Amino acid sequence: MEQLAVKALVVKESDFGDFDKLLTLVTEENGKMTVTVKGGKSLKSRFVAACEPFTYAVFNIRRTNKYFYLYDFELIEDFYPIRDSIEKFSLASYICDVASEASLEGACDPDVLKLTLNALWALSYKEISLSLLKGAFEFKTAVICGFMPDLSVCEVCRSEKELLYIDVRGGRLVCDDCLRLGHLKNGLSEASVLLSVSPAVLDALRYISESPINRFLSFRLCAEEMPQFSAACEKYLINHFEHEFYTLSFYKTVVDGDI
Repeated sequence: MEQLAVKALVVKESDFGDFDKLLTLVTEENGKMTVTVKGGKSLKSRFVAACEPFTYAVFNIRRTNKYFYLYDFELIEDFYPIRDSIEKFSLASYICDVASEASLEGACDPDVLKLTLNALWALSYKEISLSLLKGAFEFKTAVICGFMPDLSVCEVCRSEKELLYIDVRGGRLVCDDCLRLGHLKNGLSEASVLLSVSPAVLDALRYISESPINRFLSFRLCAEEMPQFSAACEKYLINHFEHEFYTLSFYKTVVDGDI
């Protein structure tokens, strides 16, 4: 029977049978893992805290055949302040859904976990715009997953003009003139997605793509730029992941005050 200890974040928990829980973990060295917690549904279980979403801990796991079972854990951080507001909780749930999607089983890629922990820490302990945090996390996740566009200059005329678009599928910048005159080298397909970005939003995206993970939130945007920034980051991530998230829809419902 194999035993291992992993630092991991609980990104999802669900009931399994009459008594047990299933945890989806994002780990430093093993990517995404699914772990069974025997008796985890009981309020008397010593693993109650381990089964909470957003729990970051050292999980001691036994492997039997291809299944993993929790036998002990040591709490590192529970990000408890997230639970103080439904807005923070719903955004954290979406962040964890994205992290789960970005993490691969058995893959050693600590950046996804590091980025997610930084985002949850900021959500818990910093006074920060939720829109800025959400957008920066979305775009940085896309970059980590290998979807970073060339954000230097217009691919065609090699200039930086006031009105620029990100061609999501092409991974490039194009200016309004080249787009209007049909000068794009590879053209645009019916599936192409163009995101309009102002100079300030473009600077923010450049910063996010190039910054170290522990500094990815160290920028500011004025309130007038936030709607475009938020829309661009969300559309960029969703188009590359190629599906919507229920937790994103729920977060929007909460923010819009529909519940």
